[in-house]
Amino acid sequence: MEDIITLVHDLRPDLILMDVSEGTDPKDIEDLKEIKKLSIPIIFLTFHSEDVKVQKVSLTEPYRYLIKPYDVKELKYAIELEIYKNTIKNEFKETETYYKAIFEHTGTATVIIEEDTIISLANTEFENLSGYKSEEIEGKKCWTKFVDKDDLERMKEYHRLRRIDPGSAPLGYDFRFIDRRGDVKNIHLDIGMIPGTKKSVASLLDITELIKTEKALKKSEEKYRSVLDNMVEGCQVIGFNWRYLYVNDAVAKHGRFKKEELMDHTMMEMYPGIEDTDLFAVLRRCMKERSSHHFDNKFTYPDGTAGWFELRVHPVSEGIFILSIDITERVKKQEEILFKSALLEEKIKKQQEKLGYLEKD
Repeated sequence: MEDIITLVHDLRPDLILMDVSEGTDPKDIEDLKEIKKLSIPIIFLTFHSEDVKVQKVSLTEPYRYLIKPYDVKELKYAIELEIYKNTIKNEFKETETYYKAIFEHTGTATVIIEEDTIISLANTEFENLSGYKSEEIEGKKCWTKFVDKDDLERMKEYHRLRRIDPGSAPLGYDFRFIDRRGDVKNIHLDIGMIPGTKKSVASLLDITELIKTEKALKKSEEKYRSVLDNMVEGCQVIGFNWRYLYVNDAVAKHGRFKKEELMDHTMMEMYPGIEDTDLFAVLRRCMKERSSHHFDNKFTYPDGTAGWFELRVHPVSEGIFILSIDITERVKKQEEILFKSALLEEKIKKQQEKLGYLEKD
């Protein structure tokens, strides 16, 4: 038998045809079992299936018995069939191994869920997420154990609907996950049915830190938005498509519109013809070149009146940010001073001319 085992290891045949007769001494059942581990099919040829030796050999669980005398066609068929079945079996094992490797190394916590809510398979990432070892989970724990009570009924209903009509339950959603220590984690779940079964495969992504970051950003945004909302200066953010993304009360006052009227509309919609002005040329350059500009601008309203504004334009990730200060009154006073100065100069000039005339006399 040792020679046979060595030969089988060397040759790796597709099938072993073994004659079990009265003269055959299967002295080492364990050796036959060793051969069986190589996934090589074995067919026994025997005169009587009740033979003691055959009964001992049957402990190795052969693929098939053929009773002698056998038909050659039957033997040929049996050989072809067992080789084919073994090939399919090996291919299935390879496929199973392949998908198990993907399942294990997918990068996210993944589980297979049975119809009765039992988790039948869990990968290492799920172990890390839950705090349990796979042997404590698989075949023992229901997915319901890991769900916060406020989300449980909703998810149970999804579980039920998914097995009636897979399209009636969402493929992805968020819920709160409870780990071994009782800590709550925010999870995004992607789940779907395994075709031809009542099982589902679920992938769990821990988004706890992302949620915390989003809340912190929202809080920060609300803080700075409050500051901008209450600034005396006008603050506005214009998107790359020239839509108003943010305006404060001062900008609305400057533009003679309500904030709600400006938001989500383009500058061209609110001020027809603005795209042909020098102001828009500067804004377009800032938007395109991602450059900053500081200048004073006279803005003419649709009713023909005008206002003066000191503008600072800066590129931002959303488009451009414009800080505006209404300097209309300042400009008017300057113009008034200039006008009065001109009148005074004219008056002085005339007085000087008059004095000069008198001196000549």
